[in-house]
This record gives sequence, structure tokens and C-alpha cells, in this order.
Amino acid sequence: MPVYYRGPCAHIDHRYFAVRVPEPRRFALRGLRGVHIVCVPSGRAGTGGATTRLYATGTAGVAAATAWPVLGTGATSVAATIAAAFLVGTRGCWRTRTHSYELHACYRGSWRLLFATTDERMFEQVRRGLVRAMEYHADTN
Repeated sequence: MPVYYRGPCAHIDHRYFAVRVPEPRRFALRGLRGVHIVCVPSGRAGTGGATTRLYATGTAGVAAATAWPVLGTGATSVAATIAAAFLVGTRGCWRTRTHSYELHACYRGSWRLLFATTDERMFEQVRRGLVRAMEYHADTN
């Protein structure tokens, strides 16, 4: 029995695609049609990401303004304050782009989510394993 992928989240052999996460499910390869990839950005509108970045940048500006009189007007103090405010503000505005990688297919007449992860490496391994298993299944049947 050839095994095309064996990992913590899925197991693919010559007949079945078994997913362990989030709940155990098993799909027979003979029932899968139209398998395709969907890449979903996780930072969707309305999640508060822009508000968080705005508060972080504002906090950095307030910290720089209040530290200025305390540290004095020496060139080193001013440069250090501006650099610290810039770094904190930049971190607050940094836009992290994580994605959820998903495999969808028509399974026995209805569209299903087969597998999803944010780990691109694991997704590619599962995808390659499923492609090989489906090719083997098509060649032998």
C-alpha cells in the first residue's frame, strides 16, 4: 500500500485522504472531483488590524513627545528618542501577511473543504501527496 504523505495533520495513501485536524475526516479518492487550491488572507477587513497599528503608532509619538523634555536637547538624546519612536511606530505599522492555504473539492456531489493550514510548507507537502495519490488512482482504475 503506497503512502504519499504521512504527517501530523493528514495521511494520504492510494485510496484515502485522511485529515486529522480540526476533526478527523476521511475522503475516498474515487469520490474527489475538481480539487483546487484557495489562498485566503487572514487579515480581513473589520478585524481591528488597522486600529491596532494606529494605536501603536500614536503611542510611539506620545512616548517621543513626553521623553523629549526629560532627556533634554542634547544631540544624542534627541537622536535616540527619534530612533526609538521610529522603531516602535514602524513595528506598529508593520503589516503581517499570513495566509490560510486550503484544498477544496467536490466530494460525492457537494463542495467540501478538505484541508486547511497556515503553514505553507506543510500545505505544499500535502498538496503534492494528494496529486501523486490521485494520479496513481487514475492510472490504476
